[in-house]
Amino acid sequence: MVRQTRAIRLYASAVVCVAAMLGAVPAQADDVAMAEKLFLEGKRLMDEEKNYERACEKFEAAYELDTTATGTLLNLALCHEQIKRTATAWAEFRQVVARSIGRREDRVALAREHEAKLTPVLSFIIVDVAESARASGLRIEMDKRRPIAEASWGVELPVDPGKHVFEVSAPGKVSRTLEIVVGDNADKQTIAIPVLIDAPASPVIPPSTGEPGVVTTDSGRTRRTVGYVLGGLGIAALGTGAVFGVLAMNKNGDAEDAAARCPGNLCPNEAARSKAVSAIDDANANANIANVAVGAGIGLLAAGVVLVLTAKPTTSTASAPPTLRIVPQPSGGTISFARAW
Repeated sequence: MVRQTRAIRLYASAVVCVAAMLGAVPAQADDVAMAEKLFLEGKRLMDEEKNYERACEKFEAAYELDTTATGTLLNLALCHEQIKRTATAWAEFRQVVARSIGRREDRVALAREHEAKLTPVLSFIIVDVAESARASGLRIEMDKRRPIAEASWGVELPVDPGKHVFEVSAPGKVSRTLEIVVGDNADKQTIAIPVLIDAPASPVIPPSTGEPGVVTTDSGRTRRTVGYVLGGLGIAALGTGAVFGVLAMNKNGDAEDAAARCPGNLCPNEAARSKAVSAIDDANANANIANVAVGAGIGLLAAGVVLVLTAKPTTSTASAPPTLRIVPQPSGGTISFARAW
C-alpha cells in the first residue's frame, strides 16, 4: 500500500505540472467560441440524454480548443468517471484541484470528493523490464500514443480498465507487440517485457570479379541496357532516313518532270519555272534529312552494338552474346540531286 500511495503521488505531481503548462496557453477567440458550443452540446448529451460516450467526445473536443477552461475539464472528468475511465478521470480531477485552489473552492470541493471515491478503485499496471531485456535504445509505447519512460519501469502506473497494447522496439532488434487486459476494480497487472531478438542482417553482395561462376556487379547489365537503347534509336533513325529517302526520290521525279517542261533552262512562263525550282528544293531537303538520319542511325546502332558486346555477363553460366556485323555498301551512303532548270 505504501508503494501504491507513492506511485499515486508521483503521478499526481506530473499531473499538476502538466496542468500548469496547459493553463498558460491562451486560446484564440474563434477557438473559444467553438469550444463553448461543444461544451454546451456535451452538457446536453450528459445531463438530458445520459449519452456519456458522445458527451465525452464533445467535452474532449472543446477542451482541445480551449485548455484554459477548467469547467470543461471538470465536466470531462465527471463524464470519464461515468464510462469507467477511472484513471483518466482521477487525473483530471487532480488537475481541476490544482487550477481552482484559491479561485473556485466549489470546484475544489467537488473534484476532491470524486477523486477520493476513485482512488480506492484505481487499477494499475507494472511494466517489468528485466536486465537481460534492457537493450540499447529500448522503447516501450502503450496504445500507440503513450511512451513508457525508463523511470516508470517497475512502478505501479494507474491506467483505465480494458485492453492495452504495448509496442516494444529497439534499434537492430525485431519489434514485439504485447496485449494485456486490466480489470475495473483495483486490478493490478504486470506485463513482462521480453528479450528482443536481433533483426536479420542485410545480405552482403560479394564484389564482382568478372570470372565465370561469380556474380558480377550491375555495370555489365547497365552497359547492355544502354546498348539496347542506343541500338533501338539507331534502328529508328535508319527507318526515318529510309522514309525521307523515298520521299526525296519521289520529289526528284517531280523535279525531273518540271525540268522537262523547261528545255535548255528556258521555261514557258514564270509559274512553270517556280514549280520546277520548288520541286528540286523539296527533293534536296528530303535528301539532306535522309542523309543525316542514316548517318546518325549507323552511329547509334554501332555504339549500341559495341556496348552490348563489351558488357560483362551477370553469371558464369550466361551464354556468349550474339555477334552482329555491319557491312556498309558502296551504294547505301549518300543521296544527292543536281539542280535542273
